[in-house]
Amino acid sequence: MERVLLLSLGFGTGHNAAAKALEKQFHHQPGITTDTIDLLQLIPKTFHPLLQSGYQGMLVKFPSLYHLLYDWTYQFKLVRYVSKELVEKVGLTIRSKILARLEQFQPTKIITTHPFSLLLLPTEWEKVPTIGVVTDYELHPMWLVELPDLLCVPKKMLKRNIIDRLRWRSGVTVLETGLPIESKYYEEIGKGQARSCLSLPADDPIILVMGGGLGLGPLEQVVDVLDKLTHMQFVILTGANQSLYERLEKKGYQSHIRLEKFRPDMELFMTAADLLVTKPGGVTITEALAKKLPMLLFEAFPGQEEANQQYLVHHRVAFKTRPDTVCLQIEKFFRSRVYQENMEERFYPLISPDAAKRIVQATLEVGRSKVFV
Repeated sequence: MERVLLLSLGFGTGHNAAAKALEKQFHHQPGITTDTIDLLQLIPKTFHPLLQSGYQGMLVKFPSLYHLLYDWTYQFKLVRYVSKELVEKVGLTIRSKILARLEQFQPTKIITTHPFSLLLLPTEWEKVPTIGVVTDYELHPMWLVELPDLLCVPKKMLKRNIIDRLRWRSGVTVLETGLPIESKYYEEIGKGQARSCLSLPADDPIILVMGGGLGLGPLEQVVDVLDKLTHMQFVILTGANQSLYERLEKKGYQSHIRLEKFRPDMELFMTAADLLVTKPGGVTITEALAKKLPMLLFEAFPGQEEANQQYLVHHRVAFKTRPDTVCLQIEKFFRSRVYQENMEERFYPLISPDAAKRIVQATLEVGRSKVFV
């Protein structure tokens, strides 16, 4: 019997969401047992909030520093080595917990949605076949510090010569599976039906505005400027950011500004909408791609989100925006045929309705050869 261990690190929400989508897909396979671990939750509670808030704090308060460190991991092997050593040192604090879970579950395959997870594995378990699932639209060099046996990447992210070079130099198999999300985002439902279910206007333009699962970015500033577009319906999704929701609620916006906290039926909102204004988080934009929903992207964090933004803009399914230009761009989007002409056709080469299924099948077929670089 196959026993598949799914590892994640819950910085943000995307890595956990991808692991959850894969876990659901494995449940459709007979004779397979799965276990999912967010390694961040194994770190002592006194230390874990500092890691999470420290990561987010650096992104919000010191983006230039984060950008510098991110770029250095590309440019300098020494930085990647030091990063590896630091991650492994953190791993020592939870070594006994990881070992206990591994010995109890005895995995035959290990999947990770974050590159650091492989660095946290105890040495005696490194012979188990591993699968890496990239959850952004860029291959960060930390994936290459300790390569999995199989690396699953989004469509049209890597050029063919780069894939061939990775295979030739390291032996890793790179598979363009797409990024796994829940299958409900690929289910067909009419726009009118979705609007009716959500009590949204049948004929008005509907624009979703969100800052990812954590409600980050200048969301409050964006909503303030959108208040004047009274001829459109806006749905503001604050995710897990309760303080942001409360601040917006106190402002008493007009009825065309609808506030929502975290919603489990985001696929309905994306079906009902004509446009999404968001930060370019990996899973969020993949869900929007699945719904063929055009995007305006604001304040991409340095690193992964900038890469995600470049990917979408390059394929002409999204445009960059700022709080001081977003109103003009929204109005222009709905007036101009240039924005909307052939828009839907641009999504088809990028979407991956079978991503989770392909990753599951590839996991069951992966061999036991391991190469380190």
